Amino acid sequence: MLSSQTSRTGPPSAAALCPLCGQNNQCAVAAGSDPSNCWCMTATLDTAAKQQAASMAGAQRCICAACGRPSIS
Repeated sequence: MLSSQTSRTGPPSAAALCPLCGQNNQCAVAAGSDPSNCWCMTATLDTAAKQQAASMAGAQRCICAACGRPSIS
């Protein structure tokens, strides 16, 4: 569930929220920064989580680090 608190600029845009959990995805692109500054450029992301997010309706959005963390099997 999303927090009821918002920043001074208002709630984050949908592009800044993980489509899987609704938390801030800390995406550099969504924040208006260079994509090379994004945390995901150096991370290994869970394939199933990426596929789940890609299959969801709506605009393409990035998953957060917690949802993208590869599961240990």
